[in-house]
Amino acid sequence: MSTVDNKGINIHYETEGEGPPLVLMHGMGGSIDNWYRTGYVEALENDYRLILIDSRGFGASGKPHEVAAYSREAKVSDVIAVLDDLGIPKTHYWGYSMGASIGWALGMLQNDRVYSLVLGGYPVLPEHPSPDTVVRWKSRAKLMRSGMDLYIAALEMDHGPMPQDQRERLIANDGEAYACQQLANLEWGVPNDAIKYMTAPALVYSGTEDHEHPGFNNHEITKSCAKIAPNAFFIPVPGHTHGQTFQDKDFILPHASKFLAEMVAQTRK
Repeated sequence: MSTVDNKGINIHYETEGEGPPLVLMHGMGGSIDNWYRTGYVEALENDYRLILIDSRGFGASGKPHEVAAYSREAKVSDVIAVLDDLGIPKTHYWGYSMGASIGWALGMLQNDRVYSLVLGGYPVLPEHPSPDTVVRWKSRAKLMRSGMDLYIAALEMDHGPMPQDQRERLIANDGEAYACQQLANLEWGVPNDAIKYMTAPALVYSGTEDHEHPGFNNHEITKSCAKIAPNAFFIPVPGHTHGQTFQDKDFILPHASKFLAEMVAQTRK
């Protein structure tokens, strides 16, 4: 188990395989286990030096209880701290959901540290969240602070029964840290013009049925962000919701592997 101290917050990471560096960053409420459990590590470790990071607030990383600790700048700094700890000046990056949010921010704030980005299931958040989004995210935070069991109950009211293994992984989260991340997301938005600064090549994808809630069509916003980023292209995942898109590695892996192989070849010229 490896950790690096980033200004008082311990960030846990693991490495697997050999080859060009590729950071894997999980979604909100998850951990590096997401990538192992769904078979991504096994599929990629023969071609890349995988750097799996537990984002602050989740997994085995530190879990501060201040909303300000979860800013996009802080999250990006965690990735940079791990890269510096490993002596890696530049990397490829693959993030899903919250991990994609961090990837967008990494590309805008630390473009010189990334060769390429694979960004799944989440956009750059709008500068001004809709009133519906604000109410929903603040309500989620209240539930998380009241107890992860109540938060899970609310999810099941909206989406039906949750598989037991998924429930166990979710309830293991620190509710206060999770709430802080949820509230911090309300401040993650940037103007569309800022996306133009993310010049690194990027493969962006999302499920066509990925609609978080009224007023936040995840799929359409993600597609729009990919149109603005100068060197990004977008792949829709037909008929898939948010969770289904990540689980279906067999769909995205051929696309991502081809893209990453092309990016690696360019860095070797």
